[in-house]
Order: sequence, then structure tokens, then C-alpha cells
Amino acid sequence: MTAREDVLRLEHAPHTPIALFDEVGRLRGWSPAFGEACTLTANQLAHRHVWDLWLDLDAERWNDIWQKVHANGLAIVIQVKERCSCQGCNEIVELEIGRFLYDERWFAKIEYRRAAAWRLHLIQQEVLEAMAYGLPLKAIMDTLCRKVEQLAPSVTCSVLEVDPQLRLRHIASPSLPEEYSAAIDGLPIGAKAGSCGTAAYRGEPVEVVDIATDPLWEDYRQLALPLGLRACWSSPIKSSDGRVLGAFAFYYPRSRGPNLLERQIVRTCLHLCMIAMEHEETRSRAYEYAFSDPLTRLANRTRFQQRLSELLALVAETGQKVAVHYVGLDRFQAINEMLGYAAGDEILQSIGSRLATLVRDREALARIGGDEFALVQVGDLKDDDVAGQARRIGAVVEEPFIVAGQPLQLGASIGIAIGPEDSKTADVLIHNAALAMRRMKELGRGTYVFYEKQLNERMQRRRRTELDLRNALSRGELELYFQPIFSLKTGAIEQAEALLRWNHPERGMVLPSEFIPLAEQCGLIQEIGEWVIRKVCALAAKWPGSVGVAVNLSPLQFENSDLGKVVASALEVSGLDPSRLELEITESVLLRDCAISIAILDELAELGVSIALDDFGTGFSSLSYLQRFKVDRIKIDHSFVRDMNTSEGSLKIVRAIVMLAHSLGLKVTAEGVETDDQLAAVRGEGCDAVQGFYTGFPCSLAEFVEQLERVNGSAAPAA
Repeated sequence: MTAREDVLRLEHAPHTPIALFDEVGRLRGWSPAFGEACTLTANQLAHRHVWDLWLDLDAERWNDIWQKVHANGLAIVIQVKERCSCQGCNEIVELEIGRFLYDERWFAKIEYRRAAAWRLHLIQQEVLEAMAYGLPLKAIMDTLCRKVEQLAPSVTCSVLEVDPQLRLRHIASPSLPEEYSAAIDGLPIGAKAGSCGTAAYRGEPVEVVDIATDPLWEDYRQLALPLGLRACWSSPIKSSDGRVLGAFAFYYPRSRGPNLLERQIVRTCLHLCMIAMEHEETRSRAYEYAFSDPLTRLANRTRFQQRLSELLALVAETGQKVAVHYVGLDRFQAINEMLGYAAGDEILQSIGSRLATLVRDREALARIGGDEFALVQVGDLKDDDVAGQARRIGAVVEEPFIVAGQPLQLGASIGIAIGPEDSKTADVLIHNAALAMRRMKELGRGTYVFYEKQLNERMQRRRRTELDLRNALSRGELELYFQPIFSLKTGAIEQAEALLRWNHPERGMVLPSEFIPLAEQCGLIQEIGEWVIRKVCALAAKWPGSVGVAVNLSPLQFENSDLGKVVASALEVSGLDPSRLELEITESVLLRDCAISIAILDELAELGVSIALDDFGTGFSSLSYLQRFKVDRIKIDHSFVRDMNTSEGSLKIVRAIVMLAHSLGLKVTAEGVETDDQLAAVRGEGCDAVQGFYTGFPCSLAEFVEQLERVNGSAAPAA
């Protein structure tokens, strides 16, 4: 009878080899899987004894096991080493030995499992399931260490990661003393940084069989030896692209190196650690993308709202308060346009870093979007505490910057809403703080304001007006009126100041004092301003003679570096002589940013247009700027003209302005003339031109053209 004919037919799990031995341990049958599990052929296996196949099983031990199994019918599980040296068999295997009745004879049935591979397979399943359930990396690695220590009881397992600063960070080491894990947390990797730091530095395993004498542990052995740690084998955990993510280590209580089983365990664990760490990286990137601002690395609006909700729930139990400081940067858009987005990004990052210094552990900071940030302040807050924080916010924002070699300074408008008084929900509290911030920008910027309940209704009206204004241009609701400016020398109309009106379909004529500030605040002033310049040039080009036209420029129009190009295009398209166009600016333009303002005014002067300084005398720095900027005309503010006949001070101011202007070669126009006495007074002081209700009201284009023909037709010729 051949060996194959002697095979007993057994039912078994397809991947669990099974063999039958008689009472003396001689092989009497096997499943096909048994032969596949070993490179020995069936004929080679026939009639062999158990001790021919596995170490640690001699005749005496086999007899003892068989007697116990046969006596009580219970299976016995043992671990033994394979005797054969074929590839893949040189490892610990697990045998489950029970009894099997066949043809009225009892045989020893042995289920053969590779012990380490089987248990590692179970560990791998558990780790992958933990990742699938979204458990934190620390919990997953802690479980891995505990399971490995059960499989190899003589080792103490540790998992570390390497942070972006190339320092070791503790993840898991459940069996190491906490003081040891804390001591190595944060240590830099290096050429002599113990086993883990060196393995991470070299990118290759490091086996230290005696910590007491190995030079790699020279600076760290005092940490390990008192705790009974005598040897350490560490292997780098590498990502799929070759980066070192961390280190996986085995510590031993005696001086030795790893055995074959431990090497097999580490091979599997390194792969699991790599998967888990890369999974954590992916999760972290996804979280960062979802909940943080990519530019400043601060929380985004979504995460800020979540954190604020958590704090509101907390203060509902403690009786404390939360204050939301909504911060809008002033003049940021101008810097973006003048210096480029790279400079703007640099400033936003710096602002984020500065604001972070004001935030305590329980509080929160976020970039809400654009040039807007938000901070949460929490505690037993009084109004003075909140105001003090707002002042600190304003102070750090106002600290000067050096960007692209230029000194710059920003301001901050801050709106404050306090919970739970202003709202008990995060989204409404943020909304209320934002409303207050926008109200602050309306009031003049650069400081803070608390939310008021009436503010919501007012801001809703403002929002409706803003929506109407956005459609006003396309609907043809904006109109130009013209107020004549008379030469005091000839009596003729030498100019007209263009004045914008909004003919609202429901509210009627809306004055510029109401909608121009709104246009500035909501970003429409550039579009409206460009329309005015083009329209005025086109209309004035049709007027007779050399009659000029004056156009008011908003200070915010100087934040557009293309202002000169807009004016040049309007002149070219209309055919208007540049000398007939006068652009009126206020002192605030000169104060905003000298370098930028000078550059734009120089560009306008090169076009041949005139520059008039409006409302002269009402500021603090006008005189010092007259020689630095190309100004052709000064317009004396109506407040001085009104009081010339009743206030000696006003009269002297007008006289001084006229003398100064004429000494610099500038023309002077008196604004706001409303009586015959005022007209006589400005004429007597030597003003060149006059403008006001006494000489001519603002009127429609048709009325102005009619007045122009009537007045200039009979006026004295210019000298």
C-alpha cells in the first residue's frame, strides 16, 4: 500500500492543515492542505513521527500528551518550532492535538497552525477595524502594543512618531512607566539618540543589546536603567513614499537581541503602524481642510461656530458670559490692490499670529473670511473686561508692518456681541457681532462698538438700501446735477461742479450724503465713481467754450491703482480737453498713504487735469501738504465763508488762506456763499471764484446748459 493510499479522508477548514498520528506518534494520514503547507512531499511525510516534523516534541512528551488527550477527550494546544528548514517554515507553529475515531481505532488528530501568523492576523484585523470605526491613533496604537505584549510576553512595546520639528512624540507604551514616556517625549532624533531617535534618524533598525554599555544610549541610559530596561530594538516606521513617520520599539528586561518570533511580529506591526499613521495623516488633512483656514491655519467659521456653541452650553451651566469680538481690518483692500495678494496674505498671517497671543486656553480664534477675524472671550465678564480686550485687539492690529520694504499700518473695526444676553445660539451671536462691526465702519472705523437690539432693524434697512443701490446704475436711477461756479473777475460761469443724485423709484431723490457713504462701505464706490467720471466727461465735452467741470473723488477711489487709467480713458473717449476737468479731493486722501496718493496724483497731473483741495481749512495737516502734492486750486470750506461777516477769526482765516494760495500760485474758490454780504466779503478778500446757493443752485443738465448760455452770453470777456 502506498502512502497516498493510506490517506484518511478528513473534513477540515480549507486553510487549516490536519494530520493523523497513531498512538506512538507515527503519521498515518494528512489532508492535502498539510502537504501544501510544507515543501515536504506526501511520500517524504509518510510514516514519520511527530518529532521528525516539530522540535520540542520527543517520544516522551508525545506519549504524555497522547495519554492525556485519550484519557479525557479534550484537545491540548501547544506551540513548537518547525524542524524543517524550508522557506516560510522556520517559525513557531501551533498544534491543537485531539483524538479521532476511525475504523474502530483512535488516532491523534493534529490541527496545524502557524501560531504567530494566526495571532498576528487577528491583531491586524482588530487594528484595521479600529481604524474603520474612527478610533484615535493613540487608542489604536495602545491596543496594538497590548496585543503584541500578549503574543511576546518578554517584551515591552512602544510606538513613537516624529513631528515636523524632527522630535520624538509619544503615542503609546502601555507597559512603560509614565515618567519614562514623558521624559522621551519631545527629544530630538539624531545620530546618538538612543535606539528610537537613532533609528528614526538613520531610517533603519537599531538593535541595542545592552543599554548600559552602548554609546547610542550614552545621554539617555540614566532614564532607562533605573526602570529595569536593559536592551532596546527599534525600527523606523516608514510611509509608503519612504518618509520616516515614527519608531516601533521592543524593550527587554535583560541584555539580548530579538528572536525569530519577535522579528516576525515587528515586520507585521511596522506595516500596521504605517497604515494607521498614514490614515491619521489623511484624517488630519481632511479635518484641517474642513475646519481650518488654509492661509492662517486658524479655525474657520464652521469650527468657530462649533466651539462657540460648546462655550455657550458651558456658560449656561456656570452663569458666565461669552463675548464675540468680530474684527474687520480697515484699508486692507487698498494694500491688496497696491502691493499684491502676496503682501496681503503675509499681513493676514501676521494678524492671525498677533491675535493668537490674546486667546486663552478655553477661548477661540478664527479667520471668518477675507479680512475678517473673530475671537471669543469667556468668563465672569463685565463690560470693562470686554472693552479692554477690544482695545488690546485694536492695539495689536495697529502695530506697524514692514511689507515689501514698505512700512504699513492697519486699523481694526470691532463689533461685540455678548452671550447669552444678545443671543443663546452661536450663529446669531456671530451675526450680531458682525452687524456691530459694520456699524462701527459706518461710524468712522478704528475702534469698537457693542451690539444693540435696534441695530438689527437698522442694518436690515441698510441692507435693503444697499441692494437697491446695487441695481441703481443698471436701472438708470443715478443722475447728475450741476452747480455753477462763477469767476469773480468776469462774472461768467467758468466751471460746474457735478453732483450725483439717486432718483429712487419709491423714495424719490436721495441725496449723496445718504448713499455715498453706503456705496463706500459696500464696495460700490469704484463702479459708481468710474461711471460719474465717464458720464461727466462725455457731457462737458459738448459745452461751449472752455467751461470746465469739477468731479468729487472719494478717498476710497484712491485705493484703486487704475484710477489714472480710468480718467485717461474717459478723456480719450469723450474728447474733452484735460484742462477742462478738475478733480476735487479732500484732505483725508492726503493723509491715507502719502506714497500711494502722490503716485496717483502725479499720474493725474501728467494727464493735464487740475486738482482741487476741497473743504480746505477743516483739517489739521493741509498746509504741510500743499508743497508735497500737485494741487491747482483750494476751495475754502463754507463754514468759514458763512461766518466771515460775524467772526473776525473766520475772516482772518479766509484772508490767510487766500494769501497762502496765491503765494503758491493756486486759485481759490469760496464755497457756500448764500448772501450778498458773503459774496462781497469773498470778493474783497481776493477769491478767484465763488460757488453757493446765492449764485446758483444745483440743477439738471438741461437747466444748467440754459443758464450757461444766458450768463456767459452776457458776461464780460476774460482778461
